[in-house]
Amino acid sequence: MYRENLYLGVEAKLNTKQLMIFKQFVEFQNENAVAESMNITQPTVTFHLKNLNKNYGIPLYYKKGKHFKLTEAGELLYRNTTKLLNLMQETNEVMADFKASKRGTLKIGASHAPVYHILPEAFKNYMHHHPNIQIDLTVDTAPNIIQKLRNREIEIAVISENGFYENDLKVKRFMENELMVAMYKDHPLAHQQELTMKDVEQYDFVIHSGGSTRESIDEWRRDNLVSLRARMQSNSLSSILETIKHSKYLSLISHSAIQHRNDIICKKVPNGPKPRYISIVYRDDLYLTPVIQNFISLIYNVNFEETMQN
Repeated sequence: MYRENLYLGVEAKLNTKQLMIFKQFVEFQNENAVAESMNITQPTVTFHLKNLNKNYGIPLYYKKGKHFKLTEAGELLYRNTTKLLNLMQETNEVMADFKASKRGTLKIGASHAPVYHILPEAFKNYMHHHPNIQIDLTVDTAPNIIQKLRNREIEIAVISENGFYENDLKVKRFMENELMVAMYKDHPLAHQQELTMKDVEQYDFVIHSGGSTRESIDEWRRDNLVSLRARMQSNSLSSILETIKHSKYLSLISHSAIQHRNDIICKKVPNGPKPRYISIVYRDDLYLTPVIQNFISLIYNVNFEETMQN
């Protein structure tokens, strides 16, 4: 019902300015703040908001105390407005690419594993060769990064994943990213050649609280009937590494996330889970500008050079 009412047809004539005002009003919760942000007057904000409700003929929001709450229709309009404005910005930037073959900002999303190993060198090389390009990096769990990709908040993603196939996304795998048992260098198991299930079951663990790494951990525990003593969990890799550094705790961490640390020892997981990968992901409908293509090529080159050195 609401989808029919919110159809951008003849009856509901919207313009970009109205959509921007509505989006900022939802986020700022204050007409004066919207006016200041957009460099317009407060009565102009009020006028456009009233017209928006009038055009659709249904309430989009209501006041509750000092705040404004969205109706079901308002929530739908806000979600679609955000996507539409992001798409319009993306389109404008692509058009500029045709003209100048460069763009001001490259929006990248990454899960934690590549941030600690692959991306630092890639960013260093990229910014050296493209000094006029600004990188906007968002770091989160792989599932959240994929959602941001779908919402067009970012252009490409570099994530650790253990296998997913979506029709609207393209996945380019460029290196394996094995799940490892991690420990501090003076841990009793640090000098042991191979670990057994009995070895890992006698120590406490600190593990990821979510993301693709946690999915691999849960899969490994389930498939091997492992009774893992997970005493602590965290969504911060730095927190996990600091915990194992100052204790006898073990952890299960992607190899790429810890191979840069000389003080952290990693061992193969007994009967380890299925292969994991570091992958580049982007929307199937994304126009690969020269800026994006160059970055993707650079990541592949960084990985190739490291493989040759090893």
